[in-house]
Amino acid sequence: MKTGRREFLASASLAAASIRVSWPAQTMLRSAMLSSEQVGLGHTGHTLTIVFDEHRADSRAFALRSRTMGARIVPLGNDIGMLWFEHLMPLASSPGNTIAGLTTHANAFLLTRFAQGIGLRVEQRTAEAHAGSDTLVMWQMLA
Repeated sequence: MKTGRREFLASASLAAASIRVSWPAQTMLRSAMLSSEQVGLGHTGHTLTIVFDEHRADSRAFALRSRTMGARIVPLGNDIGMLWFEHLMPLASSPGNTIAGLTTHANAFLLTRFAQGIGLRVEQRTAEAHAGSDTLVMWQMLA
């Protein structure tokens, strides 16, 4: 199913606006491409961290909108390895944390490989039918 950029961002923004803290799980549950497993929503102590690409306007806008809904936002930066080992891996290893993001396909691929290295799986949804290195991908890390 081809999803245009506008529809992708609209659905992601709607999900962020309608679900406090747990937008990735709710959005991904509605996607026919991704898991239909039931995900618990609204737990107290649950922290959502959004990784965004500060060089992409759509990703920045998504992060700012997520922050208004209570999410912690983390810029991708120039060193994805440092981001993973210093910030994301400790978060991913602690219960009650959800890590998600809207990044390019290339960065989502690298973060997926890091996450798989510690036993996590990553669900993704692309904004376009054909993925390239510049395609935006919405992703979520799952235990």
